[in-house]
Amino acid sequence: MNLGFLDKSSKVTPLLVRLYDSSKLYSLAKDKKPLARVELTSAVSELLDLKVSSRESELISDVLIELLRQAEKDLCKAMAERLSVMDNVPLRLVLHLANDEIDVSGPVLRNSPVLKDLDLIYIIKAQTSAHWRAIASRKTLSDQIINVLADTKDFDTAAALAENTNIKLTEHALVALSDLAQKSEVVARPLLRREEVSRELAEKIYQFVGQELKQYITQNFTADARAASDAIDEVVLEFVDAPAASEFTPTQAMLNAADRFREKGLLTIKLMMGTLRRGQIPSFIAQFSRFTGIDHKTVEEILMQHNGQGLAIACRAVEVMKEDFVSIYLLTNRMRAQGRTVDLNDMNKAITYFNRIKTDVARSLLKASGPSGIAQFSSEPE
Repeated sequence: MNLGFLDKSSKVTPLLVRLYDSSKLYSLAKDKKPLARVELTSAVSELLDLKVSSRESELISDVLIELLRQAEKDLCKAMAERLSVMDNVPLRLVLHLANDEIDVSGPVLRNSPVLKDLDLIYIIKAQTSAHWRAIASRKTLSDQIINVLADTKDFDTAAALAENTNIKLTEHALVALSDLAQKSEVVARPLLRREEVSRELAEKIYQFVGQELKQYITQNFTADARAASDAIDEVVLEFVDAPAASEFTPTQAMLNAADRFREKGLLTIKLMMGTLRRGQIPSFIAQFSRFTGIDHKTVEEILMQHNGQGLAIACRAVEVMKEDFVSIYLLTNRMRAQGRTVDLNDMNKAITYFNRIKTDVARSLLKASGPSGIAQFSSEPE
């Protein structure tokens, strides 16, 4: 190793010598002793933490690249992980790691702050889909990189973009990913959870997935295929056509489905909350009606109450937990507010009423008024 051009007082010289010695030690150790590996990575880290001249930086890059070429994979992986979170690593060294096999390049592609847009574009154009997926999971991505990744039309890369909640997808990427989502549930599932997805795109995906599922059932299951197909149509319609405030009445099929859940012992709060969180309010009303024994029309009425008192009585009577009561009140807000946000005063009144009323009192009120009369309650209990 020729270090002649370095100043004798340079801090780089002893570290390069140490690096050379530790590299030699590592290569000679037949059992690849961990102590030698620690010595090597420690020397590299100290080198890269130094403030050095551009000439010294080039020399460091040369030495490290040559070292990585000779090292076994697990050492390269360890070095890549260590260097991926450092912002003072020479770009040439980072690019060398980023273009290695994905086992080595992954941490650098996902995390390194040294890589800029032009570097990432070069890697996307030159490397495999595994490298694209790693880039797609970076915490920060420019609109240009997001679009380039979306244009690869790679399903796994699209899924990685859709799952990356640290970024905001562009309009271009949303259109590209929605096209892929129509062919892949792996892409559709995380994409539909994103706030950027418009209703039009969601409708497009839901309708396509519904048709695919119906076709699969028809081809593979002859018994009750018609009933299953009708059920799919109904569920897709519930997602696609967000009903107006006066159109939340569950269909007979939804009520029948709730009955089947109850008969099999599957009609639980967890099931109902999952239905509600997916936005299936008519199905939730059917399930809540069967769960509480309250007529579904009355359930609609109490969910329309701004003060939440009828809902509080019903929930207390069947021992629904407070957090679930609050979730039901919030998630059914579009029945009451017609596009407006939740009124905090109304919500606080509903919670206060829920806190004050006891389970035995709620059951007495429900029994006295009958399942269809609970909606009349609008005053606070004594």
